[in-house]
Amino acid sequence: MRRGHRLPGSFAAAAAIVLLACVTSPARANFVASTSDPAGDAADGNPAHDLTAMTLDYDRRTGMLSGAIRLRQAPAGARSFLTFAAGRRTPTGCDGYPAGVFGSYTDESGASWLRLDAAGAPAAARGDADKRGADEAVQSFTAKARALAGQRFDCVVAVLSEPGNPANVYDAAGPVDLRGKPALTLRVKRVPTRLRPGVKRSIAVTLSNTGDGAARGVKLSLSRARGLSVKPRKRTVRRLAAGARKTVRVSVRLSRRARPVTRLRIVARSGRLVARPQVRLRSGPSRGGGGSGGGGGVPTVCTRYAPDPFGDTGGSLILVPCVR
Repeated sequence: MRRGHRLPGSFAAAAAIVLLACVTSPARANFVASTSDPAGDAADGNPAHDLTAMTLDYDRRTGMLSGAIRLRQAPAGARSFLTFAAGRRTPTGCDGYPAGVFGSYTDESGASWLRLDAAGAPAAARGDADKRGADEAVQSFTAKARALAGQRFDCVVAVLSEPGNPANVYDAAGPVDLRGKPALTLRVKRVPTRLRPGVKRSIAVTLSNTGDGAARGVKLSLSRARGLSVKPRKRTVRRLAAGARKTVRVSVRLSRRARPVTRLRIVARSGRLVARPQVRLRSGPSRGGGGSGGGGGVPTVCTRYAPDPFGDTGGSLILVPCVR
């Protein structure tokens, strides 16, 4: 085990408290950390005390902290105490505050979470965490609390130590950076209720990054259809910062060849992130003279990153309700 991985005793000691069991639930991740750790580097050589991977994600809006660790071998009577913490980088490692900490014995079904705001101070908040995989090689943890929301965590570390003696560290994984990830949303506004053939109308396509990392090379493309003219059909936004939005005005026109209802498919891509709403354009004279839907836009869902429980693949994408 590398010395630089050791977690400060204050984290581990504060986490060693009475634990109860629950069940994990899926998390929406804005910040993600994943890493593998060499097998066979446990201080005492016991494979049940050997961490081989960890992953953690954090949603600062909801205060959800969710993570998983993998052991080389299930505990099988060789228990240890796990301290799994998201904290702040310092010159000596991931030992700065504030910190969100999971604590659990590897052979038990209970887990707890703490929020620590300063070295040596009592926990600012605590509660029961959900745990899955008691006494198994892969164990996962989830906590969601207002006290965990809005924290400035930027790194993650996991440590296995001797029960009752946090100074005796068996193995550790990390520290690894907790990186903000983008979340892509695409909304379409000013959609006409009907389009008179041959008449151009403008619709507003708005790209939003509701995540915590920059979306780069966002490619916007609009589909072709019989009798449909769209300009521009493609557009690239080089960088969309976290929290930023970009509106593209698109001109649409239907000819007399168009079907009564034309589906205009719109796709926005940034790396593995994809948003794809669909607009229906009706051909014919407008009703009531207004001719524009102009309303709140086409409902969409957002895509966000979710890490895999082993830290091997870099994670996957999940669909979540859009954050306005």
